[in-house]
Amino acid sequence: MKTRPDHEKILTLIHKARSGKVVLPQFQRNFVWGRDDITDLLQSIFEGYFIGSFLMLDTDAENVPFAVRPLQGVELNIQQLRPEWMVLDGQQRLTSLHYVFAAPPIPMRWTKYPYRFFLNLQKIADGDLEGAIWSERADLVNERLDLKKQYESLDVPFTVIDQWDRWLYDYETWLRHDRAAYDQYWERYRGPWAAMIDRLKNFEVPIIEIEKASPNDPEYLGQVCAIFEKMNSRGVKLSVYDLLIARLYKDGIDMHDLWGRAIDQHDLLDQLSGGDPESYGVILLRVIALMRGQDVKGKTLITLDPKNFERDWERAVHFIEQALQRITSTNRDGFGAFDMKWMPYSTMVAPLAAALEAVDRYRLGHRAYKLVRRWYWASTFTERYSSSVESQTYRDYQDLLTAFDDEAAVPTAIAEAITAIVENPRFSLVDVNRVNAVYRGVMCLTALRGARDFRDDDSIEFHTLDDHHIFPQAYLRRLRHNNGTAITNNLINSIVNRTLITSSTNRSISRSSPADYLEKLVPDEHEAAIMDSHFIDADALQAMRDNDFESFLHYREKAIVDEIRRQLTG
Repeated sequence: MKTRPDHEKILTLIHKARSGKVVLPQFQRNFVWGRDDITDLLQSIFEGYFIGSFLMLDTDAENVPFAVRPLQGVELNIQQLRPEWMVLDGQQRLTSLHYVFAAPPIPMRWTKYPYRFFLNLQKIADGDLEGAIWSERADLVNERLDLKKQYESLDVPFTVIDQWDRWLYDYETWLRHDRAAYDQYWERYRGPWAAMIDRLKNFEVPIIEIEKASPNDPEYLGQVCAIFEKMNSRGVKLSVYDLLIARLYKDGIDMHDLWGRAIDQHDLLDQLSGGDPESYGVILLRVIALMRGQDVKGKTLITLDPKNFERDWERAVHFIEQALQRITSTNRDGFGAFDMKWMPYSTMVAPLAAALEAVDRYRLGHRAYKLVRRWYWASTFTERYSSSVESQTYRDYQDLLTAFDDEAAVPTAIAEAITAIVENPRFSLVDVNRVNAVYRGVMCLTALRGARDFRDDDSIEFHTLDDHHIFPQAYLRRLRHNNGTAITNNLINSIVNRTLITSSTNRSISRSSPADYLEKLVPDEHEAAIMDSHFIDADALQAMRDNDFESFLHYREKAIVDEIRRQLTG
């Protein structure tokens, strides 16, 4: 794929958009800029500043690679479009300028009303470019559209720019009745106004043009995707999901409709995605690719075969919901992420869903589910999905398929976790003091253990629990200050010193020592069982009674690590 640099006048781009020669691919999202964004853009143009380059796809009107649509506010139907360029980067800037110069009846972002943009010619003459541009609700400025009002106030709507010469001629004709004002106009105003209009009409932007190629060339489509993702600037970042929407639309596949049905019928997908396909849409496509034996790189996803796409989509959605049920469940077969924030990596959903689909398709049983569990915890506690997600996803899925069929095969993720955690006597959690996959994994294991609130002795399922300190930080800092003990902030905030309790219980604990709040807060008859549900065994509990922070960390860490190793070995 080749690109070539060029320049084009910004007004020429707008006129081409109005005539249907510059279009948007269907995957581009809607106009999202607000009044301040547009005002800043106009000021930059009048100042002659760089406003960024435009990325264009050279397009054959008879053989476009993606479904297209006009810029928002351009009143052309699909049949009237004759695309020469397709805007990949620059939509927001170009649509903003069309909005300013054409004033379509489209509400501005964060408002319910269309707005009109005006230029104060008095301030242009005074050199006040920043103050010269203003905007107001369209329904409040009707009187400003009267030419006589414009001549008197020198506030002109940007919509007159296209007919500037005519407006100026009519203004000069009107002004001739006042000789003094007419002379002042020639002496003071005409020069700055002419310079302003000349600057606007001749303002050029850099164009990076991608050469046209066959829309059926998968390598070409993949490269378009890669270039778009890397070069997209001030607009909303798009994904291969958005690009595929446009490509499949030409085959009669409406992914917007498919997504709407998916979230209507699957509660967890709706809840965890927030109804927006931005992240889970790509996950869904990855599952489809894995089911088809393909890798999950962007250039593969954008060329997914439309044949049987809807069938595969529905099956992928079903198993994503199954995966989310396992991840969020706190029963014995779940993974304990009872709140979305405790999910180690959302990117793990794709290989998990695809693995569950394979278990179902090949009618596998207990051993396969056990392998999936071990892979999940191995990936969590080795932070496997913190990088190289695409390659890890494909490799792990293939590893699991092999292990499903061959009892001697051990997936790489599990083998690496065995070496790093199970067989490593130095594996430690004490230094984990920020929220990462390991931190979240420990919280999920705590939920699976049936963590009960210290004070209420009630299941987490009936309360809003968050992670709080077991040895209160205020107590430990006071201890450090009074006794000079070497208790660092990292130790205070270690995952080993944090667990799931309610905020009200945490406030009750406040600055107390563990010995004090155990006596006052925790029901005596259930103390051992409650604390054990937090990986606080008899030795760790005794350390709390003795206010012995160092021993507590030792014993609780051992209990948690033992559970991690148990999950990894099955």
